Amino acid sequence: MSNYVLLDPAKHQDIKIKPHSNFGFSKNQHHASLVVHEFGAAASSFPVVYMKEPTQGQFRAVGLLGLVAGHNVFFTEQEWLAVHVPSAFLRAPFELGPDPEKDKTLTIYINEQSDYVNNSQGEALFQNGEPSQFLHQVQDKMSEYYQQEQVSHEFTQKLLSLSLLKEIELVINFSDGKKKRVKGIYTIDEEALRKLPDTDIVELNKQNYLLPIHAMLSSLVQVNRLIKHHNHCSENTILGVQMRANAGE
Repeated sequence: MSNYVLLDPAKHQDIKIKPHSNFGFSKNQHHASLVVHEFGAAASSFPVVYMKEPTQGQFRAVGLLGLVAGHNVFFTEQEWLAVHVPSAFLRAPFELGPDPEKDKTLTIYINEQSDYVNNSQGEALFQNGEPSQFLHQVQDKMSEYYQQEQVSHEFTQKLLSLSLLKEIELVINFSDGKKKRVKGIYTIDEEALRKLPDTDIVELNKQNYLLPIHAMLSSLVQVNRLIKHHNHCSENTILGVQMRANAGE
């Protein structure tokens, strides 16, 4: 459960933050937001794809954490099973939100319901009414993440302008005989990439966009890792997954 409120030195003077552990808050998440800076590392653990927001239609880069909605196959009570941890998870229990005192300015919010938030263990946020060194580090990290999100947005817009995203669907076959089709997933259109003029390829290279593009493509093999982890903890195992262009049915 999330309950983000404006971080307030008067209200949160005694708050402490526990260190990250097994990321239990992600137990029921089957995907996690990613920034372009982590595509290469994320590709070592899970498929890196795009999803389209149902309301505003915006594209968002995510790492697939499972093939069944509400099931994160990398979470266990003992440890986090993936090599990579999404940077969005490392922000917990903090988030950016509008500063009520400054127009067009973001500031830090805290999830008061997070398991990391308590009054006895971990790093203090304030000392004698002033931000602690730990809080200054959090502020720096949040600022860095915001900048990375802006770069990620520019990267996404470039992919769209060059028509490099294509929709695919996953057809999942389960041991109980049922079949599930997962749509709304976008990856790099390899054919469109090959047909790009040399000038566009050079520009992508100068913008350091080729590495994340190829990381997305190579990451699709991690569907096999999702199957393996799913089958390790579920009785209704996955027999196989077909990946194909969305037929639009």
